[in-house]
Amino acid sequence: MASEDEDGTKGNRKRIPVWSIVKNASFVITASFFILCIVLSLDAYKFISVRQAKYARKKLLTGLQYMDPSIIEAHTGMKVLTKAESANLTSTLDAGRLKVREARIELSRVSNEYEKIAREVDTMKAESEEMKKIIAEKEAEAKAAVPAVVAKPAVPAAVNATGDAAVNATGDAAAVPKA
Repeated sequence: MASEDEDGTKGNRKRIPVWSIVKNASFVITASFFILCIVLSLDAYKFISVRQAKYARKKLLTGLQYMDPSIIEAHTGMKVLTKAESANLTSTLDAGRLKVREARIELSRVSNEYEKIAREVDTMKAESEEMKKIIAEKEAEAKAAVPAVVAKPAVPAAVNATGDAAVNATGDAAAVPKA
């Protein structure tokens, strides 16, 4: 008796194609290179440390010490400084940082004074607005009280026999023309 696989399928056996093996191997190699690149970039920025990479970095830096500066300048496009130039630039940089720090302190002091003065000015403006309202209310009250005094009926002035103006009851002299 023949098995199920052998009945009529003798020439069509399922095999793993070679191409799928190549695809899987290339994926594994690509993934491992990707992980290696990540590890080396993290090592370069010193987030992690790989012993062999540290040795290579140290070897490179010690080799650069003895290299001709003109070769380094030609490859990198940057100027190589001497120790004296580097120390001079470092001291200049430190002096500049000190000046910037002092300027920032002065700026913060001045800005604090400005904010304090601005708050005082705002307070004065608010108080002057309140004073204007109070003055306007007082003037309105005074104007309301003044018409009551002016609205009093005037007492007619009496003319004496000589034609001079007589003094009215309120004590005001009324000018009366001579007839």
